[in-house]
Amino acid sequence: MFDTLRFGNALSALRKNADMTQSEVADKLNLTRQAVSKYERGESFPDISILLLISELFGVTLDKLVSFGGATEGEAACRV
Repeated sequence: MFDTLRFGNALSALRKNADMTQSEVADKLNLTRQAVSKYERGESFPDISILLLISELFGVTLDKLVSFGGATEGEAACRV
């Protein structure tokens, strides 16, 4: 299962490394600051159109962005 908390932590790190506030990210993505906050806290996950914008904003591939929320530790242990 996708780990939205891990994804959120990675998104927060990307934002901080870019020296941006949640409000600045929200403005660039045409979202509310609250939406960005929910993504970073792992309470929600952006749809594919927003993921594409996030990848462009922070200069990471879509594959890399999605991989931040990879399998949970339990799922990774179950892989053959």
